[in-house]
Amino acid sequence: MLAPQSVEILGAVAGFCTTFAFVPQLRKFHSAPFQMFAFIFLLLASSFPLFAQQAGGVAPSAPQVRLIRGVVGAKGEQRNGGFVMTEPRSTFYVPDDREVIVYFVWEGVVGKHHCEGTVRGPNGQFANMSSFDYDAGQPRFAGYWKVPLSDSTSAGTWVFETHVDGESGGQLSFQVVPGAKPANVPVPPTLPTTADIYKLAVSSSVSIDGLDPAGKPIKRGSGVFFKQGLVVTSFRVVEGASVLRLHFPDGKEIRVNQLAGWNRRQDWAVLAVESPSATFLRIADSKSWNIGDHCYWLDVNPDGSRIIHDGQIVGMQSPPHSGDRVNISGTYNRSSLGGPLLNEQGQMIGLLGGTLPDALLLDFNSDLQANSPDLNLSTLGGIAIAASLLPTSAPGSLKPLSDLLANGDMMPIVSKPQIVNFGLLSNGPASDPKSHATFQHNWKSSFQKGDTSAVAILAFTNIENIKSTTTIKLYDLDNHLVATGKTEKLTITRGQPAERTWTLPLSNLPAGFYRVDILVADDIAWRQYFKITD
Repeated sequence: MLAPQSVEILGAVAGFCTTFAFVPQLRKFHSAPFQMFAFIFLLLASSFPLFAQQAGGVAPSAPQVRLIRGVVGAKGEQRNGGFVMTEPRSTFYVPDDREVIVYFVWEGVVGKHHCEGTVRGPNGQFANMSSFDYDAGQPRFAGYWKVPLSDSTSAGTWVFETHVDGESGGQLSFQVVPGAKPANVPVPPTLPTTADIYKLAVSSSVSIDGLDPAGKPIKRGSGVFFKQGLVVTSFRVVEGASVLRLHFPDGKEIRVNQLAGWNRRQDWAVLAVESPSATFLRIADSKSWNIGDHCYWLDVNPDGSRIIHDGQIVGMQSPPHSGDRVNISGTYNRSSLGGPLLNEQGQMIGLLGGTLPDALLLDFNSDLQANSPDLNLSTLGGIAIAASLLPTSAPGSLKPLSDLLANGDMMPIVSKPQIVNFGLLSNGPASDPKSHATFQHNWKSSFQKGDTSAVAILAFTNIENIKSTTTIKLYDLDNHLVATGKTEKLTITRGQPAERTWTLPLSNLPAGFYRVDILVADDIAWRQYFKITD
């Protein structure tokens, strides 16, 4: 009689642990000896939302469960509610190796799932592991089996296959080789702990303040040493600044007013510094990351201290002219923009940033609150610039920030938002101030080729008397000036309503993304992005 085997089911979020006992069914198709495969299964409910389709929105014929990744190895451990394979490999030597670990990550609908595992040997042996039901509270769940090896385990290729809800949940194969493990078998490096990765990331990171011509901070972001004497950050962190103030982990501070290299569309900028850090991050091999991989990044507290977050790579994009993007299963705050995204080895696989044009359309009032409206505002997760886009050697000559601004390589900041109470783009036409007719205007950021015009509406603050001028300017996504309106007088009387409208002709504009700036004298008071679609 077979001894009952146990399955341990652990809810990573709820923190409960229950053990069930049952007898796995064992089938022998050949008379060759077969080692019974006991197993331990751990279910992990991730604490982040992943926006999988719900059951009601999936066609009956569509797969309900998707394999995210599978890994086979000799050693692994639980970390932060997840499982990390610390010695991944697919060849095992009997009798030196005593077990094989197979690890799977799936994504499916929230609810109950029926999970099964089977093992096939090189001589036709087959074991149907006992099944169980699991009620998943999150779309993503993962599990690993421990497969014992013994002196009698048959040499050759073994295949471990999973099924979830009757569908294939993926399979992994491994080789069993008789004899002692050769001395020259490469031993993969031990993965650093979360504490090790945190220490490495913090010691190589810097805080970056963008300053205006008067030395006043206008934005704050992060950067990271990726080569000796070179700091890389998001272009959004430096855009519009006259001077950059860098704060190092050891408390030192320097100012930089030049860039050693940059790419505005790809969203990176490189700074050459005279006080190089002793620690810089190694960039991972190009395209060495994949969907489902574990990753780490730093968030910045209001006091400047950093905290570590971890998650998974949940998507990849390659939009035209912008380069590769990596989607991660979490968000980060504005001060973290330009910081590193790390893999489990502590290598840099990305740079926090890389917001794509559609994200610029999300909040019509964002630029009145800060000078970085193109921060990632999406609630669907964070985004990072793939590290493979970064320069592989030290860039050439340095270029002053003032030259970039003068040449249109970067856009100026919104320097006078305090005089605007509210602003929006809407469908045209503008209302006639001499008419008593009432027009209903709704905020709009997307127009079609058939739309002949849009209207910009600004309500100015009226806490003081103002006599000045206003000008409306239209730019494309690359900061090229498309059109300039006529400069007009602006008179605001304290305590009196102060609303102004501008009409934007759209009929001759090609499809694409645009930016509207409204200037009061020479200062930008308001900004909004919009797009035109075919």
